[in-house]
Amino acid sequence: MNGLFKSDTLKPAIALAYLTGILPVVRDKVQSKLNNFREYTMLNAFDLSEFVGFNSDEVEALCKEHKIDFSECRRWYDGYKLSRNVTDKNGNISEIKYEVYNPESVVLTLETKEFGNYWSKTSSYQVISDRLRQNFDGTKDAVIRMLGGESVDVDAGSYLNTMTDFKNADDIMTYLIHLGYLSYDKDEKKCRIPNGEIRDEWQRAIGDCDEYKATDKIIKHSRELLQATLDGEEEIVAKALDESHIHVTSNRSYNNEDALQCAIYLSYIYALNKYTIVKEMTAGKGFADVTFIPFAQNMPAIIVELKHDKDERTALNQIKEKEKEYFSSLEQYSGNLLFVGINYNEKTKKHKCKIEKFKK
Repeated sequence: MNGLFKSDTLKPAIALAYLTGILPVVRDKVQSKLNNFREYTMLNAFDLSEFVGFNSDEVEALCKEHKIDFSECRRWYDGYKLSRNVTDKNGNISEIKYEVYNPESVVLTLETKEFGNYWSKTSSYQVISDRLRQNFDGTKDAVIRMLGGESVDVDAGSYLNTMTDFKNADDIMTYLIHLGYLSYDKDEKKCRIPNGEIRDEWQRAIGDCDEYKATDKIIKHSRELLQATLDGEEEIVAKALDESHIHVTSNRSYNNEDALQCAIYLSYIYALNKYTIVKEMTAGKGFADVTFIPFAQNMPAIIVELKHDKDERTALNQIKEKEKEYFSSLEQYSGNLLFVGINYNEKTKKHKCKIEKFKK
């Protein structure tokens, strides 16, 4: 590299050098021979943002051409957000945002006519589990929150872009962003698990780590919990939330309502195979704390109202009182409904649940 880019003899002969790879250039030496390269990464791809993967317009057109469900394709492979700034003729600068899809997975879906995890054919969840075993302070809490559907703060500026020199949880998260196991919001400086395909990889990695046995247990029981909810098994639902709520609040207040939402999302993670789960879905002047909107056939919509130190029937009654408002939020849905009222006690850390069935 020194001979190519720092040589007075060769330098005049080189118009452009273009290198590709997964990780950015290593920053371990101030006088690196590569310190004058312009980098386009998953943190910021600048003018190349729309070319990093397939963008949503391209995928929608491909799905239409090949008669593939675009919304399902989005659920499986979307989730990476990139952007670039453009200047109009008047000199005004605006930002164009792109939803970026994994092109390999999209192509294989179009060829096979089946949605699934094609990531595992080209990479391994071992990349995640190896990093999780390093167990830096804050890593476990961040992972549990992301599995629970949240975005977490990340400082992507300290990472040296190596595969060995990790100093903290931020370095781990930044590394996984570059590899595609997390998506990054540069405006909010947060990361999250992007889509269904990558969520599968995270669940496999969690199952491979002793430190996450409790998390793995909750995830594996999520299918039975969904069925218990559909069957109206109120005590089973309440007991499952007892365990999950305590688990996700290791470093946060138990009484934080966001923690309970995270616990519900984690407990029902299997439901993502059949539902779009929306937190705090607007319902007129109030909110349905968690709403499950089915995309699979013959599944009821589920509206969950959360209360603490009150009564599960109070939560259920609040849904009924705002019934018309909730229905307006689900105006595109027609079918069976489950109203789920959940109350948790701050002192006993116990939940109670009431489930009633309706038809819209």
